[in-house]
Amino acid sequence: MNKFFSLGKIIIKKLHEFGYEAYFVGGFVRDYLLGVEPKDVDITTNALPEEVEEIFDNTRATGKKYGTITVFIEDFSFEVTTYRIDQLYLNHRKPQSVVFSQKLKEDLSRRDFTINALAMNDKAEVIDLFNGQDDLKNGIIRAIGNADERFKEDALRILRALRFVSRLNFAVEENTLHSMKNNLGLLNKLANERICSELEEIFANPYNKSAVNYMDIIGFKDVFSEFASGIEVYLESEYNLDFRQFFALNLYLSKKEIPEVWKLSNKDKLLIYKYVHILNTIKNTHFNPLILYKCGLNVPLQANEILKVLKKDNNQEELIVQIFQELPIKKREELAINGHDILGLQDINNEEIIGKVIDEIESQVVLGHLKNETTILKEYAKQLLERLDG
Repeated sequence: MNKFFSLGKIIIKKLHEFGYEAYFVGGFVRDYLLGVEPKDVDITTNALPEEVEEIFDNTRATGKKYGTITVFIEDFSFEVTTYRIDQLYLNHRKPQSVVFSQKLKEDLSRRDFTINALAMNDKAEVIDLFNGQDDLKNGIIRAIGNADERFKEDALRILRALRFVSRLNFAVEENTLHSMKNNLGLLNKLANERICSELEEIFANPYNKSAVNYMDIIGFKDVFSEFASGIEVYLESEYNLDFRQFFALNLYLSKKEIPEVWKLSNKDKLLIYKYVHILNTIKNTHFNPLILYKCGLNVPLQANEILKVLKKDNNQEELIVQIFQELPIKKREELAINGHDILGLQDINNEEIIGKVIDEIESQVVLGHLKNETTILKEYAKQLLERLDG
């Protein structure tokens, strides 16, 4: 954090030298005051984007339309944005246009929550126009001004509030919470990819259970019915899940597929369906060698976390690790027999039959019913070939 602050001061002082105002702003100030390592640094100034580009040597116009120029110092990047007033918002997400301003107050007024509307100069003196420091001290998330207007401008702020809950374990102020509930349906008008991204961050944080509790309060399952089955179950559990595990929990309970509206990557979809498949397979039993052989160690361990949410006394972690360690083989290449060996046992050139024989031998070895020895496997293969040929 000290590195961010010391390098950021260089930018602020240089803007001062050219006669401009400049402050640290937003999340950096919030995290600085909380003693939390910041993810990025924002600086606000009354210098226009073109003027910022002229002052600094290493820049990139990452959002010039909205007044943002990224300034690079050493291996760090700083987003320097001109004071601005947001005009009419489009589709409850982005302003149609912005008007650059010379007043810090106008820039801070457009922000989402009081704890994110703090500015700080290069001497670490805080400018607090909306009592954000009190809310920070008391652990409160409060919308700036009219909460309905803030969420109608950008509906994603609803999920951003939940993200701060999950990260900081703050409480949502009553009027803000009421407005979140009233405007929740606006999320359906946003790109699903953005919703997925916010939910991933919410569930990646340590207090995600608190955020899910607020989801329940504002009626999240009424807008996103795919989560109707899992929210209550999850809240009753003492264990935490990530977003993919939580999604799989809901699919398992509802016995449904992933709705098309959810723009998950193919990798994420495959993982979620693996979780569901495992849960369905061991519904009334325990993990077995075939599951560990086909899925490896990590995915079953992750599925076990969901299993613990469903039934806290059904933790099979030790069993999973033991089964995996005791697998006779961990991949097909380790079999003591292959397709060429089977071809030499009998005059057969049917790939389908050879594939069935290999599959059966593989399963029997994994289950411990056959030793992984060439002589034994060849003899068993002969028996299978005779049976299939007959």
